[in-house]
Amino acid sequence: MAQERYISDELALDLRSGPGNQYRIQRMVPAGTPVEVLGEDSGWTQVRLDNGLEGWVLTRLLSDQPSARARLSRAESALENVQSDNRELETSLAEARERVDELEGRLATSVAERETLEQRIEQAEQGLDLYQENEDLKKQVIDLQRTIQDLEHERERLRERDDQRWFVAGASVLAAGIFAGLILPRLRWRRRSSWSSGRL
Repeated sequence: MAQERYISDELALDLRSGPGNQYRIQRMVPAGTPVEVLGEDSGWTQVRLDNGLEGWVLTRLLSDQPSARARLSRAESALENVQSDNRELETSLAEARERVDELEGRLATSVAERETLEQRIEQAEQGLDLYQENEDLKKQVIDLQRTIQDLEHERERLRERDDQRWFVAGASVLAAGIFAGLILPRLRWRRRSSWSSGRL
């Protein structure tokens, strides 16, 4: 299986037609470009580019890892994705809270209506001889009790989901903080170190 390596942090690398400086330059290969290793000869490595072009480059200018610039770019992109996901979670949490507040308002209204109906039933049972109204009111109370139970169940479900989303959001923020605090400074340090070496 062919080995993959990367052009190091040089600005560009000569891709020559043979293993030596006397061979003509076929093209300049930018830093960070992945290449497929085909063979080696006296400090030179034969490689193949993604477009199929083959040539020779100095072995010491190849790296087993992508360039610091490429790694930093990937790290920053991953951090942006985490931050974007966190913003979406915060939006979902805000919407869930609004829904819970709405349900609690409806629940309070239903409870008040039930209490009013129960009072009317009590009055009817105390001698107003309004049998049919009494039966209708009882049915309304039963319906309201079912509605209240449904609202309470939905409120609890939303609260549980809200707690889960807060946990995920917190974990995302913690991961982003650890990532930014530990990984990015190392990558930037490597890039500065590589630049300093290049100037030397």
